[in-house]
Amino acid sequence: MNDLIDITELEQIIGHKFSDQKLLKTAITHPGLNKNISSTAFEKLEFLGDRVLGLSLCGFLYNRFSKETEGELAVRIATLAGTDFLISLAKKMKLIEYFRIPKDFYISCHKNSSAIADMMEAIFGAIFLDSNFESAQNAILNIYKNDIEKIIYKRKDSKTQLQEISQAQTKKIPIYRLLKVVGETHNPVFEIEVNACGKSAVGQGNSKRNAEHNAAENLLKIL
Repeated sequence: MNDLIDITELEQIIGHKFSDQKLLKTAITHPGLNKNISSTAFEKLEFLGDRVLGLSLCGFLYNRFSKETEGELAVRIATLAGTDFLISLAKKMKLIEYFRIPKDFYISCHKNSSAIADMMEAIFGAIFLDSNFESAQNAILNIYKNDIEKIIYKRKDSKTQLQEISQAQTKKIPIYRLLKVVGETHNPVFEIEVNACGKSAVGQGNSKRNAEHNAAENLLKIL
């Protein structure tokens, strides 16, 4: 691999010319490629890039879809910053062709695919460190192009909405807990509590499933 040619071509795809190309090389080198090299640098770029990506998307979507609610914007963010979407971008923009990955990586492609998203985030972190937030955001919007507006908010059931928002904000799924069951055996009423994003709510229903949906709906109102 000719580093100079590949890096130059990669910079053109990304839309950012690096002052310190070592940052980019670190971002596109999978930690498992050389076990003798510490993965700390890559992991820090990924950590930083995740935050830069989130803020970049938030800023754009807040202005572009100004009439949407916080919950609707959260669903967009969860999709656009999600693993599957980042992987699709890496393939569509052919960024994945520049990633330095162990030969056996694709043997279990689906199981290991999350690493592709990690490398995308590492690139965003590298751009930020090499320049500033504005340049990083411009590069991110360049990579996303029109795809960033193709995500259409669709009304989903309350449990799905709550899970997407919770994962986007805390990277954790909601926790449901059965509090009690009252009423006759043939006509029970289930009471369930749900916890997510540091908040909780209680719902009721004639089945656990309906009670969970009611609890999720009540918590969405609070959030």
